[in-house]
Amino acid sequence: MSKDPEGDLDVALDVLRYFVRNPEAADTVEGVTRWRLLDEKIYRSLQQVTRAMAWLVAQGLLVEDHLSSSKTAFRLNKAALKRIERLLQQERPRRRSSKKKN
Repeated sequence: MSKDPEGDLDVALDVLRYFVRNPEAADTVEGVTRWRLLDEKIYRSLQQVTRAMAWLVAQGLLVEDHLSSSKTAFRLNKAALKRIERLLQQERPRRRSSKKKN
């Protein structure tokens, strides 16, 4: 590993996750770099966004509209707009103070 062993380990784990999810895959270093790691990051982001949106629905901040058996659209719960604005206002100062610490 290099001067950044944690970063290298993160990348190594991403590569392994990709190959575990796609055991028949084979690619060059360049191919893995260009497509496979991007795919892994998108997959991970999709999971995070899915969890976040489920939480927002559970909190009543977003509303789910089931378009079909496999498609769901999400929209703002306008009845919760004041709660949402308060939540966003509370988050701004917290983010600013955490950036100043770094």
